[in-house]
This record gives sequence, structure tokens and C-alpha cells, in this order.
Amino acid sequence: MQPNFNVIGLVGKASDSRTAPLVATLLDTLHQRGARVILEAGIGDCEHPAHFTVAPLEELAKAAELVVVIGGDGTLLSTARAMATRDTPMLGINLGRLGFLVDILPERAAAELNAVLDGAFELEPRAMLKTTLLRDGTPIHRGLALNDAVVHVQRLVRIIEFDTFIDGLDVGRLRADGLVVATPTGSTAYSLSAGGPILTPDLDAMIIVPICPHSLNHRPLVVSGSAVIEIKLSSGSRSPAQVALDGQDNLDFAAGDILRVQRAAESLTLLHPRNHNFLRMLRSKLRWGEHP
Repeated sequence: MQPNFNVIGLVGKASDSRTAPLVATLLDTLHQRGARVILEAGIGDCEHPAHFTVAPLEELAKAAELVVVIGGDGTLLSTARAMATRDTPMLGINLGRLGFLVDILPERAAAELNAVLDGAFELEPRAMLKTTLLRDGTPIHRGLALNDAVVHVQRLVRIIEFDTFIDGLDVGRLRADGLVVATPTGSTAYSLSAGGPILTPDLDAMIIVPICPHSLNHRPLVVSGSAVIEIKLSSGSRSPAQVALDGQDNLDFAAGDILRVQRAAESLTLLHPRNHNFLRMLRSKLRWGEHP
């Protein structure tokens, strides 16, 4: 049985000049349908006759039954981590570039939102990563990521050295610019740029992709979604390193630290228009089959 959405949250990229007019259009649409609307505080200062509530993202996440994200994939990624414990569906309107996660064109936003509220939509769960950063055996940070957890060199153009373990098995020492651990959702992000494969979102798997390895015998590896991956920065690594979650949360990664990555208990629910198809979307975004 599909849910009814009576409380709609609007989240957007306030710095984009295209956001305010689109918010106004969506407010008109939702006001006509009698929906209760909650605007994220960052975009809640627009002047409009429709009634709505302005709230911080944390409060919006508690009350909304559907969250509409206006922006690019980065806007959706940051929102997703805040929404992860709520299992609230998210619908993306693309003001970015490729937009693998935000799949509705701005000019179609009002029509597609009306169709969704009429029940024409599909729900798609997306796996997330749980990360734990350990120092001297003690957890110093826990986080979530929808796309990826990335160990990377910090500032300097040098390689770092680290050991990788999968389910406790030492799979070798690597000298590289870094390492990407990605979900199927993240397979179209940094992992793809680093030479990793594209996975369909329904696969129960994770991808481990070296970034510019200093050896030609290291290749991307697809492992079970239930695997526990640990990355330990070697004491002999001379370059400062960081861990980035979805390219947004950045943590210092010191020699001897261990990053543990595994599938999170939380997941994200994406909401798509009924005609959405992942492979068709890839063909369109990546221009498969087109002549130069």
C-alpha cells in the first residue's frame, strides 16, 4: 500500500538563484492541494502568500512525510545523512549537472509532484555505509555515507601507504593517492572517476577502488554488502591523510588509525516518477550510443 503525503518538506540550495522561483512554484502547487509545507530554514525567507512553516533540517526531518530536494546530487547527499534515521522518502529536482540522484527536470517539477501526490511513483531503497574511525582502538568518530567513504592524501601531491582488511583478512599493503569504498549508489560518483564499475542500485555489494595506485596489479574489487572493510594507515606513511564521507564530512586520518566501513542499518528511500528506469537514466546521463 502506497503512503499518502500530507506533510511535505522542501529542502534546497539557497545560494542558487534558481531555487527561490522553483520553491514559489512548488508552494503554489502544494497550497492548491491543501498539503502542509515545511521549508528548510535556509530557503524559508522567500515572500509568498501560501502558508508554510520554516524549520531547521533536523526538525523538518522529524515531521515531513515526503522531502523534496531542490539542487544537485550534493544537496541530496547532505540531506540524506540527516534523514537516514527517519526512512522518509526523498524526491530530487535537478538543479545540478548530471544528477544521478535528483532525476526531475525543473520545468517538470510541478507536474511530477502532482503525479506523485496522485500516487504515481515508485519507492527505491538505497543502502548506506556506516563508518567508524578508530584511534588506539577507541572510536573517535562515527558517520553515515550514501555514496562513499574515501581515504585520501591531504593537500600534498604525494602517495599514502595503508593496509586493507576484508572480514579480518589482510588483502595487502597499498601505496596510492587513496582508496574509495562505495555503495552501488556511489558507483556513479568518485568510484566511477577512479575506474570502478557501475552497479545497479539493487545489488547487495560494495566497491573498493584504489585511487592512482603505485602498482599496476591493484584493481577495483566488488565485495559482499555484508563485508566489514578496515583500512589502516601505515606508520611508515609520510603524508597527512583524511577520510571524506560523501565528499562533505572530512576527518583527519593519522598513522595507525583504522577506518572501519560496513553496511549501515539505516537506508535511504528515494522516490521516483513511475517511468523511472536506472539503465535508461544512465544511457541519458552518460550519452551511451551517441555519436561524437
